[in-house]
Amino acid sequence: MIHFVKVVLAGLAALAVISLLPQTAVLARAGGRPPTVSVQPIDGEHGPPLRNEITRLVRSRGFHVVTSIPRVDGTAQYLLLARDHHLSAFVTGDLEMNRRRGTATVTFLVWNGSTGSVLGRWSVSAAPRRLARTAARGFLKNLGRALDAADPPPLPLDEDPPPPLFIDASDNRI
Repeated sequence: MIHFVKVVLAGLAALAVISLLPQTAVLARAGGRPPTVSVQPIDGEHGPPLRNEITRLVRSRGFHVVTSIPRVDGTAQYLLLARDHHLSAFVTGDLEMNRRRGTATVTFLVWNGSTGSVLGRWSVSAAPRRLARTAARGFLKNLGRALDAADPPPLPLDEDPPPPLFIDASDNRI
């Protein structure tokens, strides 16, 4: 019986260490500071609960999450926003309702902050009331590696300011 308890405790300890590995890798790559990810608003009636669930999951992965950045119209804006806010990634979600089938489908994209390119894409469908729960079950499994691979844009180099420009505004005419 004592041997069984030791084996179970050792297994639980190993499981705890393994569950912390993604967070440890994220923090080590960021120099001890967690990378910042923006979870963008999701339009539609079922969008806010879905966004809340994804925000919770991304935080549990070890990222600092920002939800104050509004949704943008053009994808070229992600690169500029990433530079301005030093973001590693954006998580976007587009929600579509299929009234005939009574289902909702959300497609998630993970955008890289340093390049503005898409690192991962995943879609899931469920009844509208169960969509947030269903998405939560598969989000990290399908997009966790994309989040881990994201990196922020490089910090601007501290350059010397240009020399001052002198303009002769005197009224001396030659």
